Amino acid sequence: MTDPSPRSAVVASLASTLSRAVALGDEVAARVVHEALGRLLGLPSSCGTSSVTCENARSVRS
Repeated sequence: MTDPSPRSAVVASLASTLSRAVALGDEVAARVVHEALGRLLGLPSSCGTSSVTCENARSVRS
């Protein structure tokens, strides 16, 4: 068996952390971890804009 790349090890750890945050009902932590996973995987922001704009959109919705 080959050792996982450092990136895949971090992604696996963040996936576990995301699951834990969801299970505990910590929506803020889940959002932060979700965004970090997306950035590591090279995915666009979940709100379809830059992270700064996304944060501004979240604060307006709150």
